[in-house]
Amino acid sequence: MRTARTNTGAGHRPGPDEHGRPAAVTVVRPSRHPVDRPGATAPVLPTREALRLRVRWVQELQVRLVREGARRLVVRGGLDDGARVGLLRWPEFMTALEGGPLPADVRERQPLPVSAPLPDAFRVAVDGTVVAERSTGPVGDGGRGVSGGRAAGIVWEGTGTTPPDAVLVVRTLDPALAPLLPGLTALVAQTGSPLSHLAVLAREFGLPAVVGATDAVNRFPPGTRLTVDGATGDVRAGDARTGDEAGTEDER
Repeated sequence: MRTARTNTGAGHRPGPDEHGRPAAVTVVRPSRHPVDRPGATAPVLPTREALRLRVRWVQELQVRLVREGARRLVVRGGLDDGARVGLLRWPEFMTALEGGPLPADVRERQPLPVSAPLPDAFRVAVDGTVVAERSTGPVGDGGRGVSGGRAAGIVWEGTGTTPPDAVLVVRTLDPALAPLLPGLTALVAQTGSPLSHLAVLAREFGLPAVVGATDAVNRFPPGTRLTVDGATGDVRAGDARTGDEAGTEDER
């Protein structure tokens, strides 16, 4: 991404009409192939992660453009508050930036009310209503294995020092947690699906992972010894051995 420079030298101070000057932005065509740079030592990102990073760059660029556009509309007197730019549709926003009028009802528009957090497990009814689903079995049921394998370790919430044999227990599979996966023993989340980004990465790393574990964050506080079966979805506090395994070993 490159920004075209205007005629601004040392000591330049923006004038009152600075907001009216056009700014040219060029998005450099992405390449899947690394470019050799003298002295470069940083490793090259995998293609998928590199593409995700480029998408993030574009999104951040869009946010900056919208914020700058909102500032200009406030300076021109079109908007009372730059935060209300979110009430404009994209064609309306672009028309206003190009000098056109804002919609007549823009001052009457109101943002949608903040909705309540979604439950860990839910379905969407025919009328679009979110309906929470409750497990009919005992507490602890409902987990879904999304990456096979069985492991035991210490519950970790993802902050501070990583404990040995860390089992990350979280409410949601935030993609920002991806860098933590290589250092984990297992992964447990209250929400998510087999196609969640972290679930896909867990399978690539061979990391046992379970999603849909009811109230896992509250049931398994940090420091708890936890056993995770990524094939069956079973998550329980305690040693990795099942009751059958323990009984067989006692008979010996």
